[in-house]
Parts: sequence; structure tokens; C-alpha cells
Amino acid sequence: MKMQGLSLDQAPPYKIPMIYYIIASFYLVGFCLCMFIYASGIENRYYYEAISITHILTLGFFTHVMIGSLFQMIPVIIGVAYKKVNFQAIFVLLFLNAGTICFIISFLFSIKIFMHIASLCLLIALIFFALSTFFTILKTQDKNPTVKTFLTALSFLFLGVILGVITLINHGSGFTSKNFADVHITSIFFGWLIMLISGVSYKVVPMFYVTKEYPLFIKNHFYWIISLILILLSLFIITDSKFVPLFKTLLAVFTLIFSLTTIYLLKNRKRPRIDTTINLWFFAMINLSFACVIWMTSIWIKIDFDFLLAVVFGLGFAYSIINGMLYKIVPFLTWFHLSSKMIFDAEMSQVIKSKYMKIQYNIFIVSYFVFLLALLFKPFIYVAILLFLISSMILSYNIINAFKYYKSLNKTI
Repeated sequence: MKMQGLSLDQAPPYKIPMIYYIIASFYLVGFCLCMFIYASGIENRYYYEAISITHILTLGFFTHVMIGSLFQMIPVIIGVAYKKVNFQAIFVLLFLNAGTICFIISFLFSIKIFMHIASLCLLIALIFFALSTFFTILKTQDKNPTVKTFLTALSFLFLGVILGVITLINHGSGFTSKNFADVHITSIFFGWLIMLISGVSYKVVPMFYVTKEYPLFIKNHFYWIISLILILLSLFIITDSKFVPLFKTLLAVFTLIFSLTTIYLLKNRKRPRIDTTINLWFFAMINLSFACVIWMTSIWIKIDFDFLLAVVFGLGFAYSIINGMLYKIVPFLTWFHLSSKMIFDAEMSQVIKSKYMKIQYNIFIVSYFVFLLALLFKPFIYVAILLFLISSMILSYNIINAFKYYKSLNKTI
């Protein structure tokens, strides 16, 4: 079964991405609860509580959604299937959750043995996934820009995980890990997250939002330009080179070009219908643009914008874009899995109802701006967390309801 360049024949079972998505939504609730308990006492990003809370969001939510999506998207977009996909998905899921939970405990309660357990479990889960997906994608004959970008993203996931584990297992042993941690952060956020999102965007934005294609310059050159900058920047960070500010600025500039291009394409799409997903994409790319400008400013005028960047990049961009992708991916994959089983009663508009998407989106937007206010007036942090918790619970409800909708029409699951 083919549809607009998508191969639907090799898609994995529906439950695989959905299990990842549901678990991811539970981590969001955990993120909010930990924020409520610890956020007011955090003074900088090096606090153990800050490290733990950050990884609840990045490992618990972002990584679960991204891995679950790739198990679904690689066979559909690239056209090659994972071998023994059920085994691989469960294997990665078990070790990823064991590693994430041990990581959270190790930093919240300063238990070093849990850091080592977390290191081992996360290394097994993420390296196994990165290598398996890398070599699965390599099987395709069509090395188009999306394929090249995905391969690059997986390479940086591999690098970022190795650097993160080196930092983690040496933590507290006298090893100076700050530089390695900084390279880990840039590799994961720019090499993995933004690279993966750019590769997905080349397919998803023109197809789902009926826009023009991305310019060939971006599709053909963005991945290797960012890669080159990241490799040189990593070397300069580790050696404390004077070129670090320059290459951080270059990284921000090229990322800004990608975000502004996406905004332009979305703004000039052929069907200018407004829905929650398009609002989330706009909001995410606007925040990515602001994050690049804020980061460049902090590089050259030496002002600490860590918390502002955490809100603008972490929630405004990364969370928003993943939230928007979920609201496109979940209804679509629910519909096509049912259709492939000759169940034609499914309607994408009924998988997650529009009114619940809007409610969740509106509460999230309010929480985002209250988080920004909390940077000036700290007590607002509790209001922001409460609103984000409500939004997260609605998102979880929407995903679980989509799974129930599938079960109601397909009794064989």
C-alpha cells in the first residue's frame, strides 16, 4: 500500500509507537510533580535536582516519543523494515525506562550506584537503538536528504550518549566533566534533536500542511554544515579554545535559517486552514528562532540566560514541536492501521477530538507564558507548573483515548 511516497506495508504493529507515547505522557506528569517539589530551590543548571528534572523531560518524554515515532516512521517514510521489531521495541523500552528511572533517583537522592546502573541501561538502550536504526536505514537504495539527515542524527545520538555516559560514570570522582557535559548537550540538542526534526520536516511539512518543498540548499546541505560545525565546536569546547563563541554563533545562525524557512513555508502554505497542530508548529519554530537569538546574545555579552533558554528552547520549541507531531502522527497512524485491516469506519478527526486538542494547547500556552513570568517573579512557578500539569494530563488522556478508539474498532489487538 503506497500513499504520497509513503510505504505502509512494512509498518510495525500499532501498539509499538502507542506504548512509547503513553509512557512518555506519564513522564510529563512526573516532570511536573518533581518541578513542584524542587524547582523553587534550584539556583543554576548544575544543581542535582535540575539535572534530574531536565532528564525526566528529555529522556522520559522527548526520547520516548522520538524512538516510538522512528519505529513507526522508518518503515513508512524510508521503506525498510526493522528486523524483529517487536523484540527490538520492547528491549529498548525496558532498558530505557530502567536507565531513566535510575538516573532520576541517582540525582534526586545522590545515590552513586544508581548513576552506574543508569549509565549501563541507557548505554544499552540508546546505542542498540541508534545502531539498529542506522543499519536499517542504510538498506534503502534511495539516499535522499531525509535519509542522509536521519543517518547524521543517529550518529550524533551515538556520540551524545557516549559523552553523557563518560560524564555520568566519572561524576564525583575528580574528573572534570563540565566540558564533556557541554559537548553532550550540544550533540543531543543540535545533532540529534534538531537534525531529526529537520529530516522529519522535509517529509511531514509539505505532505501534511500542503506547503512548498524546502529549498534544495537546506535539504542537501543543512545536515553536513551542522555536522561540521558541531564536530569542530566539540573539539574547541574540550580544549577550551578561543573559537568556541564563534562556532556556537555559527550553529545558532544556521539553526535560525532552518527555523525561519519553516515559518515561511508554513505561513505561505496552499491551504491556510488553522488547527492546533499548525499552531504548535508555528509556536515551536518562533521559539526556536528566539532561542537562537537569545543564545547568540548570551555568547557575546556574557549574560546567564540558562533558565530563559530552558523555557524558550525546552518548552517553547522542543516540547511544542513534539506535541504538534503527536497530534498529527497519532490520528494518522490510527487511521491507516485500521484501514490496512479493512476497517473503514475510522475517521482521523475522531481519533483525538479537535476540542480536546485546543483545550490542551491553550492551557499549555498560558503555562508557557507564566513560566516566563516566573523568571521575574519566582512564586509564579507554582502556577506555571500546575497549568502545565493540567495540560500534560489532557495530552495523556488524548493519547490513551486514541488507543481506546483503535481497540473499539479492532478487536484483535
